Amino acid sequence: MMDPGLTLEHYRHHLEALYGFYGPLEARLARQLSGLVPELRASERWKLPLLARDLRSLGHDAASLASLPQATWLPPLTGLPEALGGFYVLEGATLGGQLILRHLRRHFEGIPAGEFAFFRAYDEDVGPMWKAFGEAVTRASEAAASEDFDSRAVQSAKDTFDAFGRWLQKEASEATLEP
Repeated sequence: MMDPGLTLEHYRHHLEALYGFYGPLEARLARQLSGLVPELRASERWKLPLLARDLRSLGHDAASLASLPQATWLPPLTGLPEALGGFYVLEGATLGGQLILRHLRRHFEGIPAGEFAFFRAYDEDVGPMWKAFGEAVTRASEAAASEDFDSRAVQSAKDTFDAFGRWLQKEASEATLEP
């Protein structure tokens, strides 16, 4: 995304790959976290609608979004610590997306490239949302009073990060094979 030669086609393909990972992972997180950590405000954190908005501005419609490849291997989210570890990866990507957003705005200045809704997630509230996420995870860990809660969350974060990397690498290699 930071490549000076980034084209709209490459940008769109990257968003498609993100859509294919966030969709199934956010669905699993929603099921796993339902009602467990209300202060997390998970429904305010879902990025799939933002990705869909960006992709629609780049020519997708509901049918083409539904036909995008979806990640099939995701780490098991067997409990609250695992779900929070997986969510940590997505929230960290949101925080890191601020650097990418600045680059995209400069790079595509004057070119219709959409709103960058995904990379603009939370707008000026990125810092407070990240802090609130960390506080919610800390409270959940303390409430669980389990010796392995933190290690399970960390392992899940590592597994999610690895799965994310493999997915993006797979999608990038397939994009280079397309005519």
